[in-house]
Amino acid sequence: MKRRYLYHQEINQMADAALISYEFECCWKRAFQAAAEFATDELGVKATRAQAATAVRIAQTNWERIKIRIKGEVTQ
Repeated sequence: MKRRYLYHQEINQMADAALISYEFECCWKRAFQAAAEFATDELGVKATRAQAATAVRIAQTNWERIKIRIKGEVTQ
């Protein structure tokens, strides 16, 4: 399987897969693996470590957004 440039949308799809993995397993290391597996299974490309790490960082940012939003709703 080849490596190639991944577009922003594809990285975001990997981030979504990583976030879903984190929601179920609470492990960012496993989320990294899930992002890489998503790239292989759904995009047909072998993601580089940097691409998977970027997806995980986006997922972590999205996770923080979720936490902030929930805290705001609970305190109201």
